[in-house]
Amino acid sequence: MLLLLCLLAFRACASASNATFVSQLNGTLAHDTRQLGWALKAAYEGLTFFDNFDFFSAEDPNHGMVQYVPRDQAFGDGLAFWTQNGTPGIQAEHWKRLPVGEKRRSVRIVSKNAFAGGLFIFDMALLPHGCGVWPAVWMLGTGNNWPYAGEIDIIEGVHDPRQNQMTIHTAPGCMLSGSGSAYSGTRLNEDCDSSAGSVGCSIRSDSEISYGAGFNLAGGGVFVLLWDGAGLKMWNWPRSAVPRDVVARNPTPLAWGNPVAVFDRATCDPYTYFQAQVIIMNVNLCGDWAGSTYAASGCPGTCVERVADPANLVNTVMIVNSVVVYQQTDGRSGTRAAGTFDSTVGASGPINPLRRLGAAQKRGSGGLWAAVAAVGAIIGFVSFTAIPLL
Repeated sequence: MLLLLCLLAFRACASASNATFVSQLNGTLAHDTRQLGWALKAAYEGLTFFDNFDFFSAEDPNHGMVQYVPRDQAFGDGLAFWTQNGTPGIQAEHWKRLPVGEKRRSVRIVSKNAFAGGLFIFDMALLPHGCGVWPAVWMLGTGNNWPYAGEIDIIEGVHDPRQNQMTIHTAPGCMLSGSGSAYSGTRLNEDCDSSAGSVGCSIRSDSEISYGAGFNLAGGGVFVLLWDGAGLKMWNWPRSAVPRDVVARNPTPLAWGNPVAVFDRATCDPYTYFQAQVIIMNVNLCGDWAGSTYAASGCPGTCVERVADPANLVNTVMIVNSVVVYQQTDGRSGTRAAGTFDSTVGASGPINPLRRLGAAQKRGSGGLWAAVAAVGAIIGFVSFTAIPLL
């Protein structure tokens, strides 16, 4: 009898222990992002920012009125630069009148590393905008099999909207989820298939200062992409609303509330439709999107005529405070060399101070500097031309 009681007691304890283990396991699976946390993988910023990027200089695949230039020319012409406080930027040339139809020099940079998932935080000080202007911060699957390797557009717009548009382009079969209750943005189109020339599926930010002049006047802001097994999620905040954990580089996505955009795994598996992605930043003019929508935009004349006059291009400058990449601490997301793009040596161009800002340059306040740069670019009094240090 004593032996039987011992066996029964042991079985009860074992069952209880097993139930506890299963409960803990389920809890871990349901909340692994919170428990695992995020580890810093890469930080692209400051004077080493351009060391992490190659300069794309082939013909523009989006048929814009730009000629992307290689690294040495970009620095020599002042199209890739640092502000006086060491913040990197790129721009399209906007100080010379061109014959109508001639392409302007501009910059498109491509990260040397490709990322298969992670948490990507883009802190932007200034974004281009204006009639015919088409800036983008985006990610592209490695290889030449677009859209089958996937494309993720994090910051993008044409002309002068007030709201950022987030888009993905995929092979056939990926759709936006039928329910928009999980995100705050406005769904524009649902079919993400871009194989037959479609525009992909997009969600427009609900913030009126997530793009354009309003974004710049607000001191810039932060955009986030979270790419994990649950899908793709995106957030954006103006400078005054950036979460403290983001500023402290200790991100906690579960504390941020509903994303602006969600592309859920239930209707678009994130590791089926997206291969390892490189990060791209560029400033385009006209092209497939800005050119095709120009007539309906309310902008004067034609796009090609517009961009020939530098007086119309006072806001073609993109300034990047930082690009920071985190990966889950269990290592399920990874990074590797992009492999499909030519590698180049580190940045060797001159520091490019901003002209005609007087004493405001010397106050040493990053926040004040961002505000001054933003206002200056908006009203057109800042000249982002290259000035080699003596």
